[in-house]
Amino acid sequence: MTTDPPPVDPLLARPSFDPAVLADHGFPTISYDALVIGETFRSDDRLIRPQDIEAYAFAVEDHDPWFFGPSPFGGPIAHPTLLANQALFLRHSRYVVPAGLHARMRFEFLAPIPLGTRARTTGVLIDTYMRRDKPYMVTGFETADEAGTALVRGSFVQMLFREETAPAAGSAAPVEPEAPVFDPATRSCQGRHTIIAGGRELASVSRLLEQRQIDVYSGVRPGSIHTDPSWARAKGFPTTIAQGMMSTAYVSAMMTDAFGAGFIVGGTMDVRFLRPVFEGRRLTTSGHVMGFVQNDDGLQAHVEVAVHDDQGARTLAGTATARVTPTET
Repeated sequence: MTTDPPPVDPLLARPSFDPAVLADHGFPTISYDALVIGETFRSDDRLIRPQDIEAYAFAVEDHDPWFFGPSPFGGPIAHPTLLANQALFLRHSRYVVPAGLHARMRFEFLAPIPLGTRARTTGVLIDTYMRRDKPYMVTGFETADEAGTALVRGSFVQMLFREETAPAAGSAAPVEPEAPVFDPATRSCQGRHTIIAGGRELASVSRLLEQRQIDVYSGVRPGSIHTDPSWARAKGFPTTIAQGMMSTAYVSAMMTDAFGAGFIVGGTMDVRFLRPVFEGRRLTTSGHVMGFVQNDDGLQAHVEVAVHDDQGARTLAGTATARVTPTET
């Protein structure tokens, strides 16, 4: 008795480009050996329209009134993390990227992003390294407006997927920043709504990851593990995977609610993505105020942040800071 083979998903059998043709037209397939430290990337310009803010608010469930009306910066502003994908996709302007894993993201929020801003992101490959026999690339980026005012600066680490990986002899992980030195004389600061003391747990943010939201955030396209269920299953996943960047938006919402303008301008975030997050999961943020640091830019609150899914697994971990004013407790 013979068994008929399973039907072939027409999406997976569709015609595609020959990699050699793409390389001839300026889009080689990305590989560890092809990367050159110092090579630069540039995005197209992007106009921040009302529908962009509305779509992003829907995707990450963050409808803070500052994004739709008066704010401490005048009129409506965009979410601090709204342009993160513009930075993340920089390498797509030079390479075909079949797949990869976003491992880490760092932000410095330098200025508000007003409605109507036209922004461009530039980047440079600042490092490549091997860790646990896996190749990684580190890209620095800056997003600025038409006048050249820097809005957001940072870096991100991405792992390259390939069938075979070179051994990691002589390689090392990037150097970590020094641990902050907390000011023992500062016990609390003025938050957006109330006084925030060191050791406090911030109000959490909880979000259910629905496919429509993932679609809006990542953009629907075939051959994507984020928006194409057949493709995700073909890659060995039970369903689609949300971008790790969506979790940074949840952390941003928690920090903005706690610290207000001091996070939107002068805040930072440095997080690692620890495991995939699948469609249908509920994610919940947490934030523990570790203490306060005095530096050249003034006083900053340092918060240990994390995201857990509805099965208790930690999916994101890191730190975030906000510029604050000290208070008497």
